[in-house]
Amino acid sequence: MNTNKPLQNIRLGWLPFVVIAVTTLAAIAISIYCLSHGRVTIFQNLFYFPIIIACVYYTKRGFAFSVVLSFIYLFLIISFTRNSTVAIEVLIRVFIFVGVAGVVTFLSIMRKRAEERLEATALDLQRKTELLEISNRELEAFSYSVSHDLRAPLRSIDGFSKAILDDYSDKLDEQGRNYLCRVRTACQQMAQLIEDMLMLSQVNRSEMRQKEVDLSALAKSIADEFMQNQPQRKAEFVIAPSITANGDEQLLNIMLHNLLENAWKFTGKHPSARIEFGVTKKEETTVYFVADDGAGFDMKYADKLFGAFQRLHTTEEFEGTGIGLAIVQRIVSRHGGKVWAQGEVEKGATFYFTLV
Repeated sequence: MNTNKPLQNIRLGWLPFVVIAVTTLAAIAISIYCLSHGRVTIFQNLFYFPIIIACVYYTKRGFAFSVVLSFIYLFLIISFTRNSTVAIEVLIRVFIFVGVAGVVTFLSIMRKRAEERLEATALDLQRKTELLEISNRELEAFSYSVSHDLRAPLRSIDGFSKAILDDYSDKLDEQGRNYLCRVRTACQQMAQLIEDMLMLSQVNRSEMRQKEVDLSALAKSIADEFMQNQPQRKAEFVIAPSITANGDEQLLNIMLHNLLENAWKFTGKHPSARIEFGVTKKEETTVYFVADDGAGFDMKYADKLFGAFQRLHTTEEFEGTGIGLAIVQRIVSRHGGKVWAQGEVEKGATFYFTLV
């Protein structure tokens, strides 16, 4: 993990020390030369450079060094001049040196503490992220295991219920047959829910195989499948040609299938339907979309659309388990993109997504 290190921890080795030593010796040498030739003021600012570097890199020790260097400067001036006015100016200059050193030292200490707190926060965030990833993996494994193990008993219940209806239907009254039909319906709904949960787990666990994918071809194949299964429906699919994206073909196929199935389902109660798959640009970003003119939804519930088991309609209105759009959101996230929706009740919905 990359974190911001304090300057003291940057591997500069002896470089700051060497720079401070060289600039200090240079300042002293130039000062002696200037003083010996009667020039008092032109070299004074040379001392700021080693003072600031020392305080930035060595904080408290740098401040102590700055105090010593300030008194060396005072000693040099006193040694070469006897003017009281110059002596007062030099004393003021010494106080300025010490003051600058103190301010720089204080700021360096504050910066160091802030960077240490930032590093500690980053490490704590990393630990929490690792724990969250472990918990998510364990939860996914548990979900997969439970879902997988539930399928066998459900098949048994459904199978025996069907056997009773087939073999003993004449011995049951209407109420008994109705009870068994309701048991079978519940088993089939539960089986579909388990399949969707397994699909959701598989989406999170499967390995990504990136390549260029023809989304238009995938969408057309899915649309043809829907039309073959329900040829009596008056539905028009409008699929833009030559739409491609870089991603995992299997996952993108699952995503498109869920989006188009969602549009197919929620236009089912209209006498005719128009479902469109296309692409547009938004601030130089490629945005794909699936639009329909079906039941739509109230935008105040838009934040619930992509949560697992979240439904805006009852199962009596529209069948489903409430996991399809959660699968879409997971697949888009795994591709580094975003998904969102816009809709209006009985005026259709449009689902947008991006892929990185």
